[in-house]
Amino acid sequence: MPQKPDLQHVHQQLMDIAKETQDVAKSKYSAQDVQHLQNKLHHIDEMYREGMIDDRDTKNLEDDPYEHPGQAQIADALSKIHSALSSMLNNVE
Repeated sequence: MPQKPDLQHVHQQLMDIAKETQDVAKSKYSAQDVQHLQNKLHHIDEMYREGMIDDRDTKNLEDDPYEHPGQAQIADALSKIHSALSSMLNNVE
């Protein structure tokens, strides 16, 4: 059985991608540069959508993972980075 990723580790990966996105945005970048960052983000996004980043108690049907500390931050970071990368793609010359 695959082990679920630690929320703190996932959050750190997102912060690393966010920083790299900011660094790339400060220079002249290509669509390929943005695509590289989108690929990194896609991996985390897929884990999130597939429920691999889910720390709820499976025995408690009323346990909402979105009410757990860290879940909202991950969802927010994913959204912000997706928006930034989309905006960057729109500005590629």
